[in-house]
Amino acid sequence: MATRLEATGQKLGFFVGALALLGVGEVAEAAHPDFNGKWRLNAERSDNARAKIEEATGPASVQGAGADGGRERWLPRGEGGEVDRVRFREQMLALADQLDSLEIKQSATEINVAHGELSRIFYFGREHVRETESGEKVKARTSWKGDQLVVDEQGAKGLRIIEIFTMLPGGNQVIQNLRYESSSFPKPLELKLLYDRAAN
Repeated sequence: MATRLEATGQKLGFFVGALALLGVGEVAEAAHPDFNGKWRLNAERSDNARAKIEEATGPASVQGAGADGGRERWLPRGEGGEVDRVRFREQMLALADQLDSLEIKQSATEINVAHGELSRIFYFGREHVRETESGEKVKARTSWKGDQLVVDEQGAKGLRIIEIFTMLPGGNQVIQNLRYESSSFPKPLELKLLYDRAAN
């Protein structure tokens, strides 16, 4: 009985080893979704980015600064607090205008995500430091959670940006979920954007 079990175990071990030599493990690793391509925002099935940003980032003016206090031209550099909040709010609203299009270039080592003129590169398998559009330095990590691509960035003052990219069945739609946390904002910004594959 023991001899038969040992023989079966040896055969199973040989079979697993053969699969490894044939690169079956590599096939499983390569099975992640391919996000390469150009995509157009499906506004009807996406959140209203401007409305969500305005809700999360608070009023347009610095508290107690009067009607014109929130305009970028009136914001001195290095003031912190409310001034930073309003400046970040203005920058994020400007970025909202670039969300209509999405282009992704994906390879085995990196992924380039571009919204309009805003282009960002993230690297697989290693943490790296990059600068956000508002000039903040963040540590970025990119990983796969099953079929979802997760980009997690963390910086100073409670700054954390989490993006999750999900390919829908059929390969012609991508969902980008964004969560933006900052101690400067009254509440986190959460966005769901659905993109359709653009015609060639």
